Amino acid sequence: MKRTSFLFLLATTLLATSCDEDPYPLNLDRFDVRWYDDDNSGTHTLGDALTFDMYAATTDPDTDDQKIQEWEFSYTVNGKFGGILLGDDHAHSNSITANLEIAFDQLALPGPGQLGKGEVVEFRLWAIDNYDTELECYHRHIIEE
Repeated sequence: MKRTSFLFLLATTLLATSCDEDPYPLNLDRFDVRWYDDDNSGTHTLGDALTFDMYAATTDPDTDDQKIQEWEFSYTVNGKFGGILLGDDHAHSNSITANLEIAFDQLALPGPGQLGKGEVVEFRLWAIDNYDTELECYHRHIIEE
């Protein structure tokens, strides 16, 4: 009886101490995108712009325990990396805020040529914290004319 109780107690202790708690997630509080028809064409053209209003934060109640270590806002054109528009690879913060306007005629096209009708531009917000918890959010825009 004593041996069975001891083994049960030992197993319970080992299991209880080996379980790690899930890390707190990163929270995307705001990812607002607004389209501006700057050339008044009524369609999505190279003369237009998008504005992004983004806010992400840690969720650990102890703000000293969880920090965003790195983040970036980048874009691709037709699946090919276009560049990083904004970011910080040495962040040590509980939150990130970004407000920016992107004019399509100012974006660099990966490779030769320029943006044109049918091009797919995808924007990506990415962040990682000290627990290696990642956050990603995308916005896809198609040039119509």
